[in-house]
Amino acid sequence: MIRIAALNAASTAADESQDPLRSSKSQTKEAQEAEAFALYHKALDLQKHDKFEESAKAYHELLKTPLLKEAMPSEDQRVGLKHPGLMLKYSTFKNLASMAASRDDLGKAMEFYLEAVMLDSTDVNMWYKIGQVAVRLVRIPLARHAFEEGLHCNQDHWPCLDNLITVLYALSDYTCE
Repeated sequence: MIRIAALNAASTAADESQDPLRSSKSQTKEAQEAEAFALYHKALDLQKHDKFEESAKAYHELLKTPLLKEAMPSEDQRVGLKHPGLMLKYSTFKNLASMAASRDDLGKAMEFYLEAVMLDSTDVNMWYKIGQVAVRLVRIPLARHAFEEGLHCNQDHWPCLDNLITVLYALSDYTCE
């Protein structure tokens, strides 16, 4: 028997017990996404108004939500961040990193940037920021790797190329191919 119901109609416990094909997980998926996006927008708003501590708390709370906990990156790098939880997780780590960098907490900034790049390694600007923070932390080999990865993402990214030349000079690597 086919049942037709409005998408926004509330279901009762009797409806759920009658239809075993309906899972509670599929019902709550949209609710989880809505909750996570609302929390993300709250954190962004706090960040926009220079309330960095409250914003960081909201971002950390967001990372604890079921949607983001369940979000795992695909092995296939070409897939990207199609899952809403992965997009939020990536953006959350990027925002936490930029807030830490603006407070000169470079160690924390590096941790968050590396967490973000583990989710999506195709963002040239992320690699550039990792390289910049690595230079400031005097972690020159990491800076080299970051700028090289940035150039793998976009060979025409001049800031990565310019900084890579400087880092190679600092490493006395004059014959790098």
